[in-house]
Amino acid sequence: MKTSEFLAILLASACAVSAIAQDSAQPSPPRSASSAPHEPPPQAYADCKGRKAGDAIQHTTPDGKVAATCQESPKGLVARPNQPKGASVK
Repeated sequence: MKTSEFLAILLASACAVSAIAQDSAQPSPPRSASSAPHEPPPQAYADCKGRKAGDAIQHTTPDGKVAATCQESPKGLVARPNQPKGASVK
């Protein structure tokens, strides 16, 4: 292989790698309406039945009970966990 062919292949490879790196560095597009957060489960509403906004409760989840607070939502009071799922407590 001639030196000029080797340099051409090397240059083309470098350009391809650079283009891939630039594509992956682009910020994610804004979330569309179809990827909006999911609706709270029915249990989140049931746990706040008969309560008022700001009441501290124990919300029942598939993983057990978690500390939560009843908050207003367009569909009524709903239990919002105090600690985001997966967050560590220090």
